[in-house]
Amino acid sequence: MLNTLDGTLAALRESEIRLLTDVGTTLAGMGDHAVADRQRLLDVAQDLRDMFFLVVVIGEFNAGKSTFINALVGDTILPMGITPTTEMIELIRYSDVPNRTPTVRDDGIREWSHPNTGAPGVALVDTPGAGSVFQKHEKVAKSFLHRSDLVVFVVSAKRAFAETERLYLELARNYGKKIILVVNQIDLLQPKEQTEVRRFIERQVEELLDLRPLLFMVSAKEALNARGAGVGDPGGVEAVRAHLRGVFNEAPPAKQKLLAQLDMAGRLVTDYLAQAQRRSDLVRVDTNKVRDVQRELEQQSLGLDAQLKAARAEIDAVFEGMRQRGVSFIETNLSVRKIGRTPTRESLQSEFQEVVIGRALRDIGEATNSYINAVVDNSRLYWRGVIDRLNQLRDLMEQEVAGLDAGIYAEQREALQGAIKIAESELKSYSTGKIVTDMQNIFETNSAGFTTSALAGIGGLLLIILALAPAGPIIGVGAAPLALPAFIIGAPIFLGGGYFAMRYLRGVVNDTKRDLHQRIDQLERSYHDSLDGLTQKERSRLTQYGTQVLTPIYSRLEVLAQRYAAQQAALRAHTVQIDTLREGIEKNR
Repeated sequence: MLNTLDGTLAALRESEIRLLTDVGTTLAGMGDHAVADRQRLLDVAQDLRDMFFLVVVIGEFNAGKSTFINALVGDTILPMGITPTTEMIELIRYSDVPNRTPTVRDDGIREWSHPNTGAPGVALVDTPGAGSVFQKHEKVAKSFLHRSDLVVFVVSAKRAFAETERLYLELARNYGKKIILVVNQIDLLQPKEQTEVRRFIERQVEELLDLRPLLFMVSAKEALNARGAGVGDPGGVEAVRAHLRGVFNEAPPAKQKLLAQLDMAGRLVTDYLAQAQRRSDLVRVDTNKVRDVQRELEQQSLGLDAQLKAARAEIDAVFEGMRQRGVSFIETNLSVRKIGRTPTRESLQSEFQEVVIGRALRDIGEATNSYINAVVDNSRLYWRGVIDRLNQLRDLMEQEVAGLDAGIYAEQREALQGAIKIAESELKSYSTGKIVTDMQNIFETNSAGFTTSALAGIGGLLLIILALAPAGPIIGVGAAPLALPAFIIGAPIFLGGGYFAMRYLRGVVNDTKRDLHQRIDQLERSYHDSLDGLTQKERSRLTQYGTQVLTPIYSRLEVLAQRYAAQQAALRAHTVQIDTLREGIEKNR
């Protein structure tokens, strides 16, 4: 009995059971699609405790599987019929004494026993027919295939090669199972037809599945009817028996079972490692796309700084020109030469408007509007680009979802859809022109205020000039209102006190210049503050979008990337463990 192993092989069996359980634990974290494979590993681990070498017979219903097994055993033990008779797994254990009264195990398998299973420790398994009218039968058969150590695929000579048969062979191949093909019911064909059928099946299996299994042509019915005759090999089943004996003699069935199930586990690990790598690659692409958008946020912010610096330099240059012209205007009109040639208030204001202000405010307006329009246009283009990028990422996620954790990626797609809506809302905020209009209103108000206050200051300048003009009568009726101040200034001049008058005049000039500088500084600050405010608002939008919208998406992708990296590391470790264990089993004698 295989389940009474001792020594090194028993230790190897325990190591394999632990390894299969560990691989199953790793698969438990790889999503719902891995649930079935995890259960398969646990099933195999349980089979290793029983340690029967399972020769599983599978095929379409009415291909004569039960008849073939009876012929192989040389005894009518399993029920046979023209309708699908096998509706559950039938397992014939090796036993010195046959037991034709089956027992039903807790797992639903109906168990028999017989000494002709091929070797001690070998069990023959009959499965419900594939392609049966009962879908449950096919499901039961498919669910047991992974537990096989050797697959005997029975094909009817009259119905070869059905699509369901191709699918079952493909599944067995993907599990890494050793496969034998048995073409049954050849008694229904002429010799020439048998040859044609054989060639057809061999060609189909090779072309469709890239398999070249050993193929036997048999008539299980003839073999079963001729049992005990002891003459030749009626039905061709003896050739199958001889091949199986050779397989069992190559190495102990226990050793073969350990290797067979280790191979299946190795196939699964390889497949899931490739899946984890594909997932990691997909997430890396997604992460890079989100990172690209975040880099664009940073570049957009840097671009704002460069644009703002250029706009401020242009504005400051215009203000500096205004300062210089204003200083020159003051020095020209508040000089000794002007005393006695007093201009009118209107002409002085007109001259100030033309010489000092001129087109300065218009130049400043053009520079600021140019910057504002550039910010708005660039922002509009930027948010359109963000929307395009995120739409591409959303489409990519839709394509990827079949190969990724559906639940986790559903959250990603939902977050991404929210990010797109926010970007669309940002884009709409630039489409109304409200930002430009608001800024223009602010600048027009500031400029108008400066012009009004500056021209009002010119009125004060005129009063000073009039005060310095030569006076009329010093005392008496009809004296000019400003005669007294003029006399106060003029008398010392005429009396040789010009030093004090000139000192006073310089003070007036300096005060007037200071007032002009203060007014220009105030206007300049208002422009700077408005442009800085606009820039800061744009920068805040970019920063907020990056931290509150994109960063969570990026963080989720990072979590996925770390998860897939951990899965790959665990699966690679399992690969090494499988190779090491395989080497130990192969060396065991």
